[in-house]
Amino acid sequence: MARRLGEAVLGFYAHQRYLAAHAAPRTMAELARLRLIGFDRDPVPVKSVEAAGFRPAREMFSLRTDSDLAQLAAMRAGYGVGVCQIGIARRDPQLVRLLPEVFAVPLETWLVMHEDLRASVRVRRTFDHLAEGLQAYLATSR
Repeated sequence: MARRLGEAVLGFYAHQRYLAAHAAPRTMAELARLRLIGFDRDPVPVKSVEAAGFRPAREMFSLRTDSDLAQLAAMRAGYGVGVCQIGIARRDPQLVRLLPEVFAVPLETWLVMHEDLRASVRVRRTFDHLAEGLQAYLATSR
C-alpha cells in the first residue's frame, strides 16, 4: 500500500560564516568555484540534481559523503555549499539559500507499507499519523 504525500524541495545552502568569507554565487559557474559538499558513491542524488541542470562529478566536491546528516553538519560548520531540503534548512536561520531561481529540485515523497498490514488497526493508525505529519512537513518545504 502506498500513498504519495507530496514533494520535498532541495536547494543549495551555505552558512553565513562561509558566505562572509566567500561571495555568494550569482551563477552556477560561480557556485562551482566554491567549496562544495556532496555525494560520494550513491548515484541517486546525482540523478535528482541532474534533472535541475546541475551535472556534478565526484571530483567537484571538497567533501564527499553519502550521509545527508554529515553533509548538513558540514554546512552548519561553515565548510562550504551543499544541498539540503528547504524544510530542514529553514530550521537553521544561519543557513542561506543560494540560487533559488536556478536550482530547486522536487523529490516525490511516498509512504509505503505491505498490504497485509492494512488489516492491523494499530499499523493503519500509525501509517495515517505518519502520513499526516509528513504532509504537514512537506507543506513547509517549498
